[in-house]
Amino acid sequence: MFKKFFSKQARKPSGLFGRFVTARIFEKGNAGLNRGMLDLVAASGEDRILEIGFGTGGAIHAMAGALDGGRVEGIDFSGNMLHIAEKKNRKHIETGKVKLVHGDFDKASYPAESFDTVCTANTIYFWPDRMLTAARIFEVLKPGGRLVIAYVEKAKMDNMPLDMEVFTPISHVELKTLLEQAGFNSVRIYPEPDQDIAEYCAVAEK
Repeated sequence: MFKKFFSKQARKPSGLFGRFVTARIFEKGNAGLNRGMLDLVAASGEDRILEIGFGTGGAIHAMAGALDGGRVEGIDFSGNMLHIAEKKNRKHIETGKVKLVHGDFDKASYPAESFDTVCTANTIYFWPDRMLTAARIFEVLKPGGRLVIAYVEKAKMDNMPLDMEVFTPISHVELKTLLEQAGFNSVRIYPEPDQDIAEYCAVAEK
C-alpha cells in the first residue's frame, strides 16, 4: 500500500504529504541528478531554457541566476510543486527571467523552435507516450538545440521498492533508440560524478 502511495507521490506530489514530505525528499534525492543536469545545460547569456517537471524549483533558480538576458521556463503538473517553486523563484519571476506554469507538457502550446535547451530530471519514467513527448521536445527546440535528461538506469530501478504500475524504468539502449527515432542526433550518455553509477544524464542534439 505504501509503495503505491509513495510511487504516486513521486510522480505527482499532492496534498499535505506532497507539499511537506515529498518536497523535502525531492530536494535531497534529486540533488545529484540536478547537479549533473545543470553542469550539462551550462546556462549562460541569453539562453532560452525549458525544464519539464521542475519539482521544487531549485534547478530553475540556479539556471536563472546564470543568465544575462535569457529566460527559464518551467512546466509541472503538480500544483504543490508549482507553489513551492514560485516562492523559491519569486524574484526571478518578478523580473521576467523565470516563468512557471501548472500543466502537462504533452498538451502545452509552446511554439515550435522556442528553446535553446530543454531539460528534465527523474520524469521520463512517467511519460505515458514516450515517443509523443520526445517528438514534442524536438519540435520546441531551436535547430542546434539540446535536450538533457537526468535519470536512474533501469537495472537499478528494477531493484528499488517502487510500484512498477506507476514507474516505467528505461535503459540506456531504450533511451538512445527513443531519442534517435524522435529525430535527435549525437545522443551521449554521461555517468553522474560523485554519485552511484546507476544515475546518468543523456544529452541529445537537434
